[in-house]
Amino acid sequence: MTQLAVNAKSLKFTNILFKYCGYIIFIVLAIVFSIISPSFLQLQNILNILNQASVLGIVASGMTIILIGGGTHVIRGGIDLSLGNNLAISSVIITYLISKNYSFLVIIGISVVCSLFIGFINSFMIVKLKIIPLLATLSMMYLLQGTELLISGNKPIDVSNPIFQFLSSGSFLFLPSSVWVFILVEIILYILLNKSAFGNWINAVGGNPEAATISGINVKFILSLTYIIASISALIAGVLAASRLSGSVPGIGDVMLFDILLSAYMSAIFSHTSVPNIPGTILSALFVEMLTNGFTLINVPTYWVYAVKGVLILMAVAITTTQQRRLN
Repeated sequence: MTQLAVNAKSLKFTNILFKYCGYIIFIVLAIVFSIISPSFLQLQNILNILNQASVLGIVASGMTIILIGGGTHVIRGGIDLSLGNNLAISSVIITYLISKNYSFLVIIGISVVCSLFIGFINSFMIVKLKIIPLLATLSMMYLLQGTELLISGNKPIDVSNPIFQFLSSGSFLFLPSSVWVFILVEIILYILLNKSAFGNWINAVGGNPEAATISGINVKFILSLTYIIASISALIAGVLAASRLSGSVPGIGDVMLFDILLSAYMSAIFSHTSVPNIPGTILSALFVEMLTNGFTLINVPTYWVYAVKGVLILMAVAITTTQQRRLN
């Protein structure tokens, strides 16, 4: 066998490894957890993972849309560090209004207005004032964190609501209600990004904003919409989180931010083009919750879980960067 043939086979193997590395890691980890802990593959535990992934997957999909529209450049690219606290404040506002016996329509109306306002302010700072997304959303993150603590008094708010009970304990065709909400949201976002002109515009803006402008796309408007859509996704996830907790808990946004970033960035390793995408985000959210759940079952300390997640983010960025260079 010639050296050229050996190199060709080696290159082909490397390409396959990069293309399917995400799936390989996912399957290997599931096998390891199922071997160490027999309860991992029990139906109730699988449903629990799906339930937890519903909240994370929806808000992480919002982050993914921002990454697609703004690009993945570390400094200039799209990012929203406020999404975790956006979710948290939506949860607090809803539970606070429920505790004050406001009508359902009023609660939904106020929540949607607040969510749209947060998305609008983020987009205004980034698009109009041209503040770096990292800094703009960082400031919004702390603003929302302070507002959340102000509304809740830094205490949990416990509520009982029929809609929350349906979302947390209801089921249809053996799947929890929250999972069906997750499926519905992801179908809508997938169609929006992959089967519509709007999705083409977002991809064009994220890929080359100058070329998108020349082709007649309103880059500022599309970029603004990505932050507003992401804010709405945080609201939906906030409702599911509040229903699962039967209220709101201070600090949930800070806890979830790392997982949101991990799920959004890891989505790229589930794509043959190594770019963030909705199906990849779904798998990443399931992967992150499987990781947390599996480590809990085998009694791994929490600090090791965070360490592994940090390594995964580094690995995801390294793999996608390498793969993009190879494709180019």
